Amino acid sequence: MRTRYDQFSKQLLREALAPSGNLETDTEVSPDAQRIDVWYVPHPEATHAARRSAFGLLSTLAQTACLLEPFHQPPDVYELLSCLRKHLGHRHAQQRRGAEPEPWLWILSSGSPHSAMRALEFRRSRALPRGVYVAAPALRCGLVVISSLPERRDTLLLRLMGGRRVFRRAIVELDRLREDAPERRVAMPALLRLMSEIPADPVLRTADDAEFLMSTEDIVETWKQKAIAEGIEKGTVRGLVQGLVELYGARFGSVPEEVRALLDRVTDDRLLRAWFERFASASPIEIMDLLRSNAPR
Repeated sequence: MRTRYDQFSKQLLREALAPSGNLETDTEVSPDAQRIDVWYVPHPEATHAARRSAFGLLSTLAQTACLLEPFHQPPDVYELLSCLRKHLGHRHAQQRRGAEPEPWLWILSSGSPHSAMRALEFRRSRALPRGVYVAAPALRCGLVVISSLPERRDTLLLRLMGGRRVFRRAIVELDRLREDAPERRVAMPALLRLMSEIPADPVLRTADDAEFLMSTEDIVETWKQKAIAEGIEKGTVRGLVQGLVELYGARFGSVPEEVRALLDRVTDDRLLRAWFERFASASPIEIMDLLRSNAPR
């Protein structure tokens, strides 16, 4: 079963790769209506070369068209076979369209799926760091065991997709980076969005939820307060509205048109300033209720 942590990994991939290529999530593969988690095709323009190299190993994996399938729990052999079926079906469709080059499949696993790796005869890659494995060359399929990656900055984004211990250590590294580091720019909105999805009732939280909250509380709170301060500093009504839109987008992704429309009706800068705390902590439903009850008609 896929979890909110698999969705978190997909968002990290989207934030990191979308600016430098065409990226789709949940892409349907005919005829069986299977869905690819992430399908990425890098832009060929040279101007994107620096951006593609900004994220170390992830950028290396994504130098050519690829399918990316993250697993918060290590997949079993049947889940890997399902990924391969999607990959081969997608490759066939790409070949029929004359697309070049053929895509790779990269499976991103938090831990080592030992039995599945043995069954599919994955072997350690000679060209890539420890923790990266490849199947038979004709399959164009690789497996990243995130818990085995070296703890270096060039693997940081991938290690943020890891299990509890790996994730906890990666968060410490992320917190030490400069505020303008590209890894922070990519990771913070995804972390904030995941935090908003964890149940408020501790009884409903999983062990992963508890570990996530404990590991990220300080860094996410600091980022939220910075976003609030920057939004309030925009000063003008238009600037404050834009700050609220950006804060909403950082937490939840796309901003509904109704949210934008309701904000556009507000001309009281004091009211807008007071809303930053709510936008930083409330759920989408609570924010919508706030806007509907306070925005001018």
